[in-house]
Amino acid sequence: MDDHLTPTEERDALAAELALGLLEGQTRADALRLSLSDPAFAAQVAAWEAKLAPLHDEWANAQPGAAVWSGIERQLADAPTDKVTAIEMRLRRWRAGALLSGAVAAALAFVLITQPVPTPTPAAPQLAVARIESDAAGPLVLARYNQSNGLMQLRIHGFEPGTLAPELWVIPEGGTPVSLGQIGHAGEAEMTMPPPHRLLMTEGATLAITMEPVSKTPHPAPSSVAVASGKIITI
Repeated sequence: MDDHLTPTEERDALAAELALGLLEGQTRADALRLSLSDPAFAAQVAAWEAKLAPLHDEWANAQPGAAVWSGIERQLADAPTDKVTAIEMRLRRWRAGALLSGAVAAALAFVLITQPVPTPTPAAPQLAVARIESDAAGPLVLARYNQSNGLMQLRIHGFEPGTLAPELWVIPEGGTPVSLGQIGHAGEAEMTMPPPHRLLMTEGATLAITMEPVSKTPHPAPSSVAVASGKIITI
């Protein structure tokens, strides 16, 4: 720890040392008197005791070996008196810091070991639907789109067989039509959207159908007006 503590840090360190039971002799007596006469200091001591209380029952005290303390005592015996006082103060702080660091690490380890691991809840699939229809009585397509896997399911009604085939388009808000491919004249159909097209299947985009020449590949742009359209709604 830094030897050049501010008065506030010095008081907090003293409160921690008192709560940890590290103080001895006159220093402990002075700290106890301060806790009786100074409510603010007493509150600091109580706060440290509250922080450390949960650890007392879970972790045994750890003490340095005898060789460590005997080495320190030899240094103290050979040092001038004024340096001894400084060394003792630093020693108390080192003890407090070591105990606090160990206590915090032990507490974190205990929490990590004993806290149950939450079981992740699978996210519900996000679905989008659209009713693709004309203003007058005519073709109707009901679309259901699973955003988690890109699967589009269609129910198709009302297209008369002919030389042209219904082609499905997605039109982003303010964007241009992008072909999703041709569909049948009636019945049910499924298609898996390629990743780039999935980004277009958002709330407010439009699904539309135009009648186009039969083709195995999507057309780059519609050649006629839409015979049916509807907005995508996320549910």
